[in-house]
Amino acid sequence: MFLIIARFLSVWSGTPFPIDLVTSDSMTPTLMEGDVVAWTPTRIEDIQKGDIVVFRSYVSWPDEKIVVHRVSNITTSRSGQLLLETKGDKNEWTDQAGPHIPEPYIRDDHLMGKVISIGQVPLKVPFVGTFGLWINQGLEAISQPTSSKGSLSYAGIFTPLAISAVILVILIFVLPEKAKTFKEKIHYFIFGSKPLNLKRTFFTFLIAYIVFFSVIHTFAFDQQSAAVGINADSNKDVAIDFGRIKTGSESFPRDLPVINPSAMPVKGIIFGKGDIGNYLSRHTFNLSQGESNVTKLHVSATTGSINGTFTGDIMVYSSPFWLIFPDAFIQSLINLNPEATIFILDFIAALVLTAFTMLLLISITFIGSKTVNWLIDNSWRHSSHLIIKKSVIERFKITKKKAKKALGKSMGWILNIEFGDKKEKISNYVKPIIASIVIFPLLFLIIDPVTAMVISVIIGGLFAYSISCKARKKIVLTSLIIMIIAIIHMIINSNFVILDKYTNTLEVLSLSVGVIGVYLLLFSLLLIPLAAISWAITRFIRNLKERKDPLLSLEGHCDL
Repeated sequence: MFLIIARFLSVWSGTPFPIDLVTSDSMTPTLMEGDVVAWTPTRIEDIQKGDIVVFRSYVSWPDEKIVVHRVSNITTSRSGQLLLETKGDKNEWTDQAGPHIPEPYIRDDHLMGKVISIGQVPLKVPFVGTFGLWINQGLEAISQPTSSKGSLSYAGIFTPLAISAVILVILIFVLPEKAKTFKEKIHYFIFGSKPLNLKRTFFTFLIAYIVFFSVIHTFAFDQQSAAVGINADSNKDVAIDFGRIKTGSESFPRDLPVINPSAMPVKGIIFGKGDIGNYLSRHTFNLSQGESNVTKLHVSATTGSINGTFTGDIMVYSSPFWLIFPDAFIQSLINLNPEATIFILDFIAALVLTAFTMLLLISITFIGSKTVNWLIDNSWRHSSHLIIKKSVIERFKITKKKAKKALGKSMGWILNIEFGDKKEKISNYVKPIIASIVIFPLLFLIIDPVTAMVISVIIGGLFAYSISCKARKKIVLTSLIIMIIAIIHMIINSNFVILDKYTNTLEVLSLSVGVIGVYLLLFSLLLIPLAAISWAITRFIRNLKERKDPLLSLEGHCDL
């Protein structure tokens, strides 16, 4: 939930999202193309040689490029400022030297964060994005119209479509009747005694389509940085520079190429976001399949405009569903509020699609009601198939039950930290808490926070065992408490860094929520493995002691 909220906030604020997809092989074999890594904002003073960092490239103009490379050296400038030299594990040359266009040394203003790692080994979800990358490279026909390869173009539109489709199915088949199975819901909607509740089904599909469109346009869009100076010099370090204009005048037009490589015709809108938004012209465009065009953009400053340099982004949104709207209607909407236009158009498109879907469902229901009697009359023909199907289902249920029982027997105790009566519960919590508090200073002594958490959990389990925590549930409880303390410590520390590096409230909120989501995800992924490792080590030590002194095995209070 935190990550979903953070994703929406990051798109809205333009803040980087703390989860990245590796799209090149420069870090092979440590990071492969398609791997997903998470990172958190970090002070440059906390970076060590060998750490994998995330930074904004200096030489990727006019597009923003995010680089994930390892720190090969740390030096200082003449003014005493720390500088990072970086290198991909596969590359022969550092980013700051070689036959390519060299990067300047990475300063704190371009350092975004550090990849979450145990030591200097990054934690990653391997190859989860490989299929999406392959789809993007091989099926460019389904990508959004774009004026260039923007910062999000590597994901194209296939990823948000896939996410939206999942949400659509969940909304349609889970929300209406939670007590029913997927098969029962299908049967209910088509063949039931009251097969179609028009009101409920209409609003279900309406909500689903609204979420569908919102997710697509939240994740898939294109943007170009732009700037203009009103009675002042403009910012040259942008993709489109409108130069310097006077109050009451208009700039020379600048070309913005837009293409539609998709398999469907589309209609789109172009507008400005940020400080330049009030001065940039707003346009609509129509593109057929495979068509490209050039839109002429200009900025104008009315009498009374404030002097200064204004920067922002040129935003490009499009959809094949917007073709149902007249150009004049869309133009009037973006003249009022361009960002609200996206949601208004999607809402109306959702209404139209909902009406169409309802018509389709009603048609299916009518046909289904006419054919159900025929299916029943001819069901004797399929009796043998039904018997076979029932047998397969029964065997599957038995296998599923056995697998669940085996898993519960081997791992269930980790998730069931229960003790006896109330007094016993209180007494049994004391020693794990003491062990956790004693180990807590390790979190400050070790620079890498995840490494500190892993070491603290292992040492905490050993310390708990040494003070007579000889039950596996107590060892697991100790691990749980230490991990909770470590995660809270990491969240607080990261948020201090965010507050120090960012001043915009929306950016701070976006990154803070993202960091919380990343660390909670890390907690959920590492809880069982670390608890099991901590217990396994104490169990191994206990076995060694019992081999030396067999009488120890007769102790009744030891349950490791």
